[in-house]
Formats: sequence, C-alpha cells, structure tokens
Amino acid sequence: MSTKEIQFKHLFEENKDRVFRICCSYVRSSHNRDDLFQEIFTNIWKNLASFRNESHVNTWIYRISINTAINYCRLQNNNDKRCQEIKQDILSEDDVNLARKTILENELKTMFVAINQLPVTEKSIISLVLEGLDHARIAEIVGISEGNVRVKFHRIKKKLKQMMEEQKNEL
Repeated sequence: MSTKEIQFKHLFEENKDRVFRICCSYVRSSHNRDDLFQEIFTNIWKNLASFRNESHVNTWIYRISINTAINYCRLQNNNDKRCQEIKQDILSEDDVNLARKTILENELKTMFVAINQLPVTEKSIISLVLEGLDHARIAEIVGISEGNVRVKFHRIKKKLKQMMEEQKNEL
C-alpha cells in the first residue's frame, strides 16, 4: 500500500462519520446520500496531494465536504428532490437521547423545520456549529472571516428563534 493510500485510509476512518452527517444534512435518499459520500471522498482523494497543512486536516475535509454537498445540490434539478434540508431522523440514537435530556422533542423538531428553511450558507454554518466547531474553524471551512461567522451565527440564532415561534403559533 502506498503512503497516499495509508494516509487516505486513516483520514477516511477518522472522518467518515462527520462526512456522513454532512451528507445526511443535504441529501434525502440513502442512494443519493451514498453517492454524495463517495463523491466527497473521491474529491478528498483527488486533492490529497495538494493539501498544504495551512489549516487543520479536519478543517480541510469539512471544507471539501460542505463545498461538494453544496455543488451537488446546486447541480440537481429543483424538481428532483435529491437534496434536502436537515432532518431530525439523521441524529444517532445517542444524539436523540441527549437532545431529549436538554430540550423537549417537539422543540427539536421545530428547530429542524426552521433549519430546513435557511439558505445554504446559513445552513452550513449552523450545521458546523451543531458539529461543535468553533467560529475560527467554521470561518476557514466556509471561507469567510471569523467576525463574519460570529455576526451570521448571531443573526441565524435570532432568525431560528423567530421562525420557531412562528411555527408554534401556527399550531
């Protein structure tokens, strides 16, 4: 096995779950999710030699993953319904149990409905926040300044809160 293959295998093992969650955030069917997952790792493989260690390797992988997912969705016909918003059923059982301890299940569903309505960039930012990344890492991945991430995140939180209130009022 070559050095590149060993490095790729290591990156795959360390990042497959993260990449899968990103795929789940953007693609509806399992078949298309698998296609996107494969496309992301194909892009990682193709660009592995060009990684210059200017950022953390996980940041680089997040950036490739998010950009590939966004491009995948943009290239799809809007009537195709291949791309989706974040769904509550993509959470692992542990994530669901943790969410149940901290907020009511209905609020979680309401939040995901609201996240579904966000524009792509805002959805990317909130997805990365939900992954636990700090603003500096998100800025690197999304390609905007850290200050801009902070401002956008603050606005996204306000927007989500307002959208969630509107959803509750509709019920």
